[in-house]
Amino acid sequence: MSQSAACRASVPPVGRLSEPPQAAARAAPPATPLPRLLGLGVATPDLCWPQAAAAATLADLWNLKGAALARWRRIVTGSGIETRHSVLPMDQIIGLSTAARMEAFEAHAPGLAARAAGRALCCAGVAAAEVTELIVVSCTGFSAPGVDVALVELLGLRPTVRRTVVGFMGCFGAVIGLRTAVGACSAQPRGVALVVCLELCSLHLRSDRSVQNQVAAALFSDGAAAVVVAGARAELGSAGPAACDLGRLTMGGSLLIPEGRGWMSWRITDAGFAMTLSREVPAAVRRSLGAFVTAEASVALASFIVHPGGPDILDAVDDALRLDGGRGLDAARAVLRRYGNMSSATVLFVLEEALRRGHGLPAMLLAFGPGLTIEGLTVLPSSDHALDND
Repeated sequence: MSQSAACRASVPPVGRLSEPPQAAARAAPPATPLPRLLGLGVATPDLCWPQAAAAATLADLWNLKGAALARWRRIVTGSGIETRHSVLPMDQIIGLSTAARMEAFEAHAPGLAARAAGRALCCAGVAAAEVTELIVVSCTGFSAPGVDVALVELLGLRPTVRRTVVGFMGCFGAVIGLRTAVGACSAQPRGVALVVCLELCSLHLRSDRSVQNQVAAALFSDGAAAVVVAGARAELGSAGPAACDLGRLTMGGSLLIPEGRGWMSWRITDAGFAMTLSREVPAAVRRSLGAFVTAEASVALASFIVHPGGPDILDAVDDALRLDGGRGLDAARAVLRRYGNMSSATVLFVLEEALRRGHGLPAMLLAFGPGLTIEGLTVLPSSDHALDND
Protein backbone atom coordinates (compact mmCIF):
# COMPACT_ATOMS: atom_id res chain seq x y z
CA MET A 1 0.00 0.00 0.00
CA SER A 2 1.43 3.40 -0.97
CA GLN A 3 1.73 5.75 1.98
CA SER A 4 3.61 8.59 0.31
CA ALA A 5 2.96 12.12 1.47
CA ALA A 6 1.92 13.07 -2.06
CA CYS A 7 -0.80 10.42 -2.13
CA ARG A 8 -2.11 11.35 1.32
CA ALA A 9 -2.12 15.04 0.46
CA SER A 10 -4.24 14.44 -2.65
CA VAL A 11 -7.07 12.78 -0.76
CA PRO A 12 -10.08 14.96 0.12
CA PRO A 13 -10.59 15.12 3.91
CA VAL A 14 -13.94 13.30 4.03
CA GLY A 15 -14.28 11.73 7.47
CA ARG A 16 -12.78 14.80 9.12
CA LEU A 17 -15.17 17.47 7.91
CA SER A 18 -14.40 19.63 10.95
CA GLU A 19 -12.57 19.19 14.24
CA PRO A 20 -15.30 17.86 16.55
CA PRO A 21 -15.15 18.18 20.35
CA GLN A 22 -14.61 14.43 20.65
CA ALA A 23 -11.46 14.61 18.50
CA ALA A 24 -10.10 17.53 20.53
CA ALA A 25 -10.69 15.57 23.74
CA ARG A 26 -8.85 12.57 22.34
CA ALA A 27 -5.86 14.74 21.45
CA ALA A 28 -5.32 15.80 25.07
CA PRO A 29 -3.74 12.68 26.68
CA PRO A 30 -0.01 12.04 26.22
CA ALA A 31 0.84 10.16 23.05
CA THR A 32 1.26 6.41 23.43
CA PRO A 33 2.38 3.93 20.79
CA LEU A 34 -0.44 2.11 19.05
CA PRO A 35 -0.48 -1.66 18.45
CA ARG A 36 0.71 -2.80 15.04
CA LEU A 37 -1.28 -4.71 12.44
CA LEU A 38 1.34 -7.13 11.14
CA GLY A 39 -0.28 -9.85 9.05
CA LEU A 40 -3.50 -10.83 7.32
CA GLY A 41 -4.74 -14.15 5.94
CA VAL A 42 -8.00 -15.37 4.42
CA ALA A 43 -9.45 -18.74 3.46
CA THR A 44 -12.61 -20.17 1.90
CA PRO A 45 -13.97 -23.72 1.65
CA ASP A 46 -13.12 -25.69 -1.46
CA LEU A 47 -16.75 -25.96 -2.58
CA CYS A 48 -17.47 -22.92 -4.77
CA TRP A 49 -20.92 -22.16 -6.18
CA PRO A 50 -21.61 -19.88 -9.12
CA GLN A 51 -24.49 -17.75 -7.88
CA ALA A 52 -26.71 -18.88 -10.72
CA ALA A 53 -26.17 -22.55 -9.81
CA ALA A 54 -26.81 -21.87 -6.12
CA ALA A 55 -30.00 -20.02 -6.99
CA ALA A 56 -31.24 -22.86 -9.18
CA THR A 57 -30.48 -25.43 -6.47
CA LEU A 58 -32.35 -23.44 -3.83
CA ALA A 59 -35.30 -22.85 -6.14
CA ASP A 60 -35.60 -26.62 -6.57
CA LEU A 61 -35.23 -27.27 -2.83
CA TRP A 62 -37.94 -24.70 -2.07
CA ASN A 63 -40.07 -25.96 -4.99
CA LEU A 64 -40.58 -22.42 -6.26
CA LYS A 65 -42.95 -21.89 -9.18
CA GLY A 66 -44.53 -19.01 -11.04
CA ALA A 67 -44.56 -15.68 -9.20
CA ALA A 68 -42.56 -17.08 -6.26
CA LEU A 69 -39.80 -18.22 -8.63
CA ALA A 70 -39.80 -14.85 -10.42
CA ARG A 71 -39.47 -13.05 -7.09
CA TRP A 72 -36.55 -15.29 -6.08
CA ARG A 73 -34.78 -14.59 -9.35
CA ARG A 74 -35.14 -10.85 -8.79
CA ILE A 75 -33.61 -11.22 -5.31
CA VAL A 76 -30.64 -13.16 -6.73
CA THR A 77 -30.11 -10.69 -9.58
CA GLY A 78 -30.01 -7.83 -7.09
CA SER A 79 -27.50 -9.55 -4.78
CA GLY A 80 -24.40 -8.35 -6.64
CA ILE A 81 -22.82 -11.80 -6.17
CA GLU A 82 -21.24 -14.02 -8.83
CA THR A 83 -19.70 -16.81 -6.72
CA ARG A 84 -19.69 -17.95 -3.08
CA HIS A 85 -18.39 -20.85 -1.00
CA SER A 86 -19.85 -23.43 1.38
CA VAL A 87 -18.53 -26.35 3.42
CA LEU A 88 -21.33 -28.70 2.33
CA PRO A 89 -23.69 -29.05 -0.63
CA MET A 90 -26.91 -27.13 -0.04
CA ASP A 91 -29.15 -30.15 -0.29
CA GLN A 92 -27.28 -31.70 2.65
CA ILE A 93 -27.94 -28.69 4.88
CA ILE A 94 -31.42 -27.37 4.33
CA GLY A 95 -33.30 -30.04 6.28
CA LEU A 96 -30.96 -30.33 9.27
CA SER A 97 -31.85 -29.69 12.88
CA THR A 98 -29.90 -27.03 14.75
CA ALA A 99 -28.05 -29.76 16.65
CA ALA A 100 -26.93 -31.36 13.39
CA ARG A 101 -25.84 -27.99 12.04
CA MET A 102 -23.69 -27.42 15.13
CA GLU A 103 -22.12 -30.84 14.66
CA ALA A 104 -21.23 -29.81 11.10
CA PHE A 105 -19.78 -26.55 12.41
CA GLU A 106 -17.62 -28.41 14.91
CA ALA A 107 -16.37 -30.69 12.14
CA HIS A 108 -15.58 -28.05 9.50
CA ALA A 109 -14.83 -24.79 11.33
CA PRO A 110 -11.43 -25.53 12.94
CA GLY A 111 -9.65 -26.51 9.73
CA LEU A 112 -10.85 -23.46 7.80
CA ALA A 113 -9.98 -21.16 10.70
CA ALA A 114 -6.50 -22.70 10.94
CA ARG A 115 -5.85 -22.09 7.23
CA ALA A 116 -6.59 -18.37 7.57
CA ALA A 117 -4.68 -18.09 10.85
CA GLY A 118 -1.63 -19.87 9.46
CA ARG A 119 -1.50 -17.49 6.51
CA ALA A 120 -1.74 -14.47 8.81
CA LEU A 121 1.11 -15.76 11.00
CA CYS A 122 3.23 -16.44 7.93
CA CYS A 123 2.53 -12.97 6.53
CA ALA A 124 3.50 -11.41 9.85
CA GLY A 125 6.63 -13.51 10.32
CA VAL A 126 5.32 -14.51 13.74
CA ALA A 127 5.78 -17.98 15.22
CA ALA A 128 2.81 -19.67 16.85
CA ALA A 129 4.70 -19.79 20.15
CA GLU A 130 4.96 -15.98 20.16
CA VAL A 131 1.16 -15.51 20.28
CA THR A 132 -0.02 -14.45 23.73
CA GLU A 133 -3.70 -13.72 22.92
CA LEU A 134 -6.12 -15.74 20.79
CA ILE A 135 -9.40 -14.04 19.88
CA VAL A 136 -11.95 -16.08 17.93
CA VAL A 137 -15.00 -14.40 16.40
CA SER A 138 -18.05 -16.28 15.12
CA CYS A 139 -21.83 -15.98 15.08
CA THR A 140 -22.62 -19.13 13.07
CA GLY A 141 -21.69 -21.96 15.40
CA PHE A 142 -20.72 -22.89 18.94
CA SER A 143 -19.32 -25.75 20.94
CA ALA A 144 -17.21 -26.14 24.04
CA PRO A 145 -14.37 -26.91 23.78
CA GLY A 146 -14.62 -24.79 20.66
CA VAL A 147 -12.64 -23.42 17.74
CA ASP A 148 -10.34 -21.57 20.13
CA VAL A 149 -9.16 -24.79 21.76
CA ALA A 150 -8.89 -26.53 18.40
CA LEU A 151 -6.66 -23.72 17.08
CA VAL A 152 -4.28 -24.09 20.02
CA GLU A 153 -3.74 -27.67 18.92
CA LEU A 154 -3.79 -27.14 15.14
CA LEU A 155 -1.45 -24.14 15.11
CA GLY A 156 0.83 -25.22 17.95
CA LEU A 157 0.00 -22.24 20.16
CA ARG A 158 1.26 -22.34 23.73
CA PRO A 159 -1.14 -23.84 26.29
CA THR A 160 -0.78 -20.60 28.26
CA VAL A 161 -2.22 -18.45 25.45
CA ARG A 162 -5.09 -16.28 26.73
CA ARG A 163 -8.28 -17.14 24.82
CA THR A 164 -11.31 -14.95 24.13
CA VAL A 165 -14.40 -15.86 22.09
CA VAL A 166 -16.55 -13.09 20.60
CA GLY A 167 -19.88 -14.76 19.84
CA PHE A 168 -23.13 -13.92 18.13
CA MET A 169 -22.41 -10.25 17.43
CA GLY A 170 -22.96 -10.56 13.69
CA CYS A 171 -21.27 -8.84 10.80
CA PHE A 172 -19.40 -6.26 12.89
CA GLY A 173 -17.70 -8.97 14.97
CA ALA A 174 -14.31 -8.43 13.30
CA VAL A 175 -14.17 -4.85 14.57
CA ILE A 176 -14.93 -6.10 18.09
CA GLY A 177 -12.19 -8.72 17.73
CA LEU A 178 -9.67 -6.12 16.57
CA ARG A 179 -10.68 -3.78 19.39
CA THR A 180 -10.18 -6.59 21.89
CA ALA A 181 -6.71 -7.18 20.45
CA VAL A 182 -5.87 -3.48 20.64
CA GLY A 183 -6.93 -3.41 24.28
CA ALA A 184 -4.90 -6.49 25.15
CA CYS A 185 -1.79 -5.28 23.31
CA SER A 186 -2.07 -1.81 24.85
CA ALA A 187 -2.29 -3.31 28.35
CA GLN A 188 0.58 -5.70 27.54
CA PRO A 189 2.77 -3.85 24.99
CA ARG A 190 4.93 -6.94 24.48
CA GLY A 191 1.89 -9.05 23.66
CA VAL A 192 0.91 -10.57 20.31
CA ALA A 193 -2.74 -11.21 19.46
CA LEU A 194 -4.11 -13.52 16.80
CA VAL A 195 -7.66 -12.57 15.77
CA VAL A 196 -9.58 -15.22 13.81
CA CYS A 197 -13.02 -14.61 12.29
CA LEU A 198 -14.70 -17.83 11.19
CA GLU A 199 -18.21 -18.00 9.71
CA LEU A 200 -20.09 -20.90 8.16
CA CYS A 201 -23.26 -19.05 7.18
CA SER A 202 -24.30 -21.75 4.72
CA LEU A 203 -25.05 -24.07 7.64
CA HIS A 204 -28.16 -21.98 8.26
CA LEU A 205 -29.86 -22.45 4.93
CA ARG A 206 -33.47 -23.20 5.87
CA SER A 207 -36.60 -24.52 4.18
CA ASP A 208 -38.50 -21.31 5.03
CA ARG A 209 -39.75 -19.68 1.80
CA SER A 210 -40.30 -16.21 3.29
CA VAL A 211 -38.77 -13.18 1.58
CA GLN A 212 -36.56 -12.50 4.63
CA ASN A 213 -35.08 -15.98 4.50
CA GLN A 214 -34.63 -15.85 0.73
CA VAL A 215 -32.74 -12.55 0.96
CA ALA A 216 -30.38 -14.09 3.55
CA ALA A 217 -29.98 -17.24 1.44
CA ALA A 218 -29.02 -15.15 -1.58
CA LEU A 219 -26.32 -13.21 0.27
CA PHE A 220 -24.53 -15.31 2.87
CA SER A 221 -21.60 -17.69 2.44
CA ASP A 222 -18.62 -19.25 4.25
CA GLY A 223 -15.14 -17.92 4.92
CA ALA A 224 -12.45 -17.22 7.48
CA ALA A 225 -10.01 -14.34 7.96
CA ALA A 226 -7.28 -13.70 10.51
CA VAL A 227 -4.94 -10.89 11.52
CA VAL A 228 -1.92 -10.58 13.78
CA VAL A 229 -1.76 -7.58 16.13
CA ALA A 230 1.39 -6.83 18.13
CA GLY A 231 2.01 -4.47 21.02
CA ALA A 232 4.33 -1.54 20.48
CA ARG A 233 7.18 -3.26 22.34
CA ALA A 234 6.66 -6.81 21.12
CA GLU A 235 9.94 -8.47 20.18
CA LEU A 236 9.35 -10.74 17.22
CA GLY A 237 11.28 -12.46 14.51
CA SER A 238 11.71 -16.10 15.44
CA ALA A 239 9.74 -17.06 12.31
CA GLY A 240 11.70 -14.71 10.08
CA PRO A 241 11.25 -11.06 9.10
CA ALA A 242 7.68 -9.81 8.79
CA ALA A 243 6.45 -9.62 5.22
CA CYS A 244 3.60 -7.33 6.26
CA ASP A 245 3.52 -4.22 8.40
CA LEU A 246 0.08 -2.98 7.59
CA GLY A 247 -0.36 -0.07 9.96
CA ARG A 248 -1.35 0.94 13.49
CA LEU A 249 -4.73 0.23 15.04
CA THR A 250 -6.91 2.57 17.06
CA MET A 251 -9.73 1.54 19.41
CA GLY A 252 -12.37 3.08 17.17
CA GLY A 253 -15.96 3.65 18.19
CA SER A 254 -19.50 2.36 18.20
CA LEU A 255 -22.97 3.77 17.57
CA LEU A 256 -26.18 2.07 18.67
CA ILE A 257 -29.31 3.24 16.85
CA PRO A 258 -32.01 2.24 19.37
CA GLU A 259 -34.97 2.63 17.02
CA GLY A 260 -33.34 0.00 14.80
CA ARG A 261 -33.57 -2.82 17.33
CA GLY A 262 -35.93 -4.83 15.14
CA TRP A 263 -34.41 -3.97 11.77
CA MET A 264 -31.72 -6.68 11.80
CA SER A 265 -31.78 -9.83 13.90
CA TRP A 266 -30.09 -13.23 14.20
CA ARG A 267 -32.06 -15.74 16.23
CA ILE A 268 -31.71 -19.43 17.01
CA THR A 269 -34.55 -21.67 15.84
CA ASP A 270 -35.04 -25.43 15.89
CA ALA A 271 -33.93 -25.50 12.23
CA GLY A 272 -30.87 -23.27 12.20
CA PHE A 273 -30.28 -19.58 12.86
CA ALA A 274 -32.77 -17.15 11.28
CA MET A 275 -31.74 -13.78 9.86
CA THR A 276 -34.11 -10.84 9.39
CA LEU A 277 -33.14 -7.76 7.39
CA SER A 278 -35.40 -4.71 7.16
CA ARG A 279 -35.50 -2.26 4.29
CA GLU A 280 -34.97 0.42 6.94
CA VAL A 281 -31.29 -0.54 7.36
CA PRO A 282 -29.85 1.22 4.26
CA ALA A 283 -31.84 4.36 5.06
CA ALA A 284 -30.54 4.34 8.65
CA VAL A 285 -26.95 3.97 7.40
CA ARG A 286 -27.50 6.83 4.98
CA ARG A 287 -28.80 9.07 7.79
CA SER A 288 -26.31 8.18 10.52
CA LEU A 289 -22.98 7.21 9.00
CA GLY A 290 -21.63 10.63 8.02
CA ALA A 291 -21.95 12.03 11.54
CA PHE A 292 -20.48 8.85 13.02
CA VAL A 293 -17.39 9.02 10.80
CA THR A 294 -16.92 12.73 11.48
CA ALA A 295 -17.08 12.14 15.23
CA GLU A 296 -14.73 9.14 15.21
CA ALA A 297 -12.07 10.20 12.71
CA SER A 298 -9.17 12.05 14.36
CA VAL A 299 -7.32 12.31 11.03
CA ALA A 300 -8.29 12.87 7.41
CA LEU A 301 -9.20 9.48 5.94
CA ALA A 302 -7.79 8.27 2.65
CA SER A 303 -10.09 5.28 2.27
CA PHE A 304 -12.86 3.22 3.81
CA ILE A 305 -12.88 -0.55 4.39
CA VAL A 306 -16.61 -1.29 4.36
CA HIS A 307 -18.41 -4.50 5.24
CA PRO A 308 -20.47 -5.32 2.11
CA GLY A 309 -23.74 -6.32 3.73
CA GLY A 310 -25.36 -6.10 0.31
CA PRO A 311 -25.56 -3.71 -2.66
CA ASP A 312 -28.09 -1.44 -0.94
CA ILE A 313 -25.83 -1.05 2.10
CA LEU A 314 -22.88 -0.13 -0.10
CA ASP A 315 -25.02 2.37 -2.01
CA ALA A 316 -26.03 3.93 1.32
CA VAL A 317 -22.38 4.18 2.43
CA ASP A 318 -21.47 5.71 -0.92
CA ASP A 319 -24.18 8.36 -0.54
CA ALA A 320 -23.46 9.10 3.13
CA LEU A 321 -19.70 9.57 2.66
CA ARG A 322 -19.76 10.89 -0.93
CA LEU A 323 -17.27 8.33 -2.15
CA ASP A 324 -18.38 8.27 -5.80
CA GLY A 325 -17.81 4.52 -5.87
CA GLY A 326 -14.13 4.77 -4.95
CA ARG A 327 -11.81 5.23 -1.93
CA GLY A 328 -12.15 1.55 -1.00
CA LEU A 329 -15.78 1.00 -1.93
CA ASP A 330 -14.62 -0.71 -5.12
CA ALA A 331 -12.82 -3.30 -2.96
CA ALA A 332 -16.00 -3.96 -0.97
CA ARG A 333 -18.04 -4.52 -4.13
CA ALA A 334 -15.35 -6.84 -5.52
CA VAL A 335 -15.39 -8.98 -2.36
CA LEU A 336 -19.19 -9.15 -2.38
CA ARG A 337 -19.12 -10.19 -6.03
CA ARG A 338 -16.51 -12.94 -5.58
CA TYR A 339 -17.37 -14.28 -2.11
CA GLY A 340 -20.77 -13.04 -0.93
CA ASN A 341 -21.39 -11.91 2.64
CA MET A 342 -19.30 -14.00 5.06
CA SER A 343 -20.54 -12.10 8.11
CA SER A 344 -17.70 -11.06 10.45
CA ALA A 345 -14.88 -12.30 8.20
CA THR A 346 -15.93 -10.19 5.23
CA VAL A 347 -14.51 -6.81 6.24
CA LEU A 348 -11.06 -8.40 6.59
CA PHE A 349 -11.40 -9.80 3.06
CA VAL A 350 -12.16 -6.22 2.01
CA LEU A 351 -9.07 -4.99 3.87
CA GLU A 352 -6.94 -7.50 1.97
CA GLU A 353 -8.50 -6.47 -1.34
CA ALA A 354 -8.06 -2.77 -0.58
CA LEU A 355 -4.39 -3.36 0.26
CA ARG A 356 -3.94 -5.26 -2.98
CA ARG A 357 -5.50 -2.38 -4.92
CA GLY A 358 -3.23 0.15 -3.26
CA HIS A 359 -5.82 2.12 -1.31
CA GLY A 360 -4.10 4.47 1.10
CA LEU A 361 -4.00 4.95 4.84
CA PRO A 362 -5.46 6.20 7.11
CA ALA A 363 -8.45 3.96 6.46
CA MET A 364 -11.54 3.38 8.57
CA LEU A 365 -13.05 -0.10 8.86
CA LEU A 366 -16.86 0.10 8.98
CA ALA A 367 -19.31 -2.70 9.71
CA PHE A 368 -22.99 -2.94 10.60
CA GLY A 369 -25.08 -5.41 12.56
CA PRO A 370 -27.91 -6.09 14.99
CA GLY A 371 -28.84 -3.32 17.35
CA LEU A 372 -28.87 -1.52 14.86
CA THR A 373 -25.13 -0.97 15.30
CA ILE A 374 -22.40 0.86 13.40
CA GLU A 375 -18.84 -0.08 14.35
CA GLY A 376 -15.69 1.67 13.14
CA LEU A 377 -11.93 1.38 13.68
CA THR A 378 -9.11 3.30 12.00
CA VAL A 379 -5.88 1.88 10.59
CA LEU A 380 -3.14 4.51 10.60
CA PRO A 381 0.12 4.46 8.64
CA SER A 382 2.94 2.71 10.46
CA SER A 383 4.96 5.94 10.52
CA ASP A 384 2.29 7.52 12.74
CA HIS A 385 3.29 5.26 15.63
CA ALA A 386 3.16 7.92 18.33
CA LEU A 387 -0.49 8.88 17.90
CA ASP A 388 -2.76 8.34 20.88
CA ASN A 389 -5.51 5.75 20.92
CA ASP A 390 -8.95 6.74 19.63
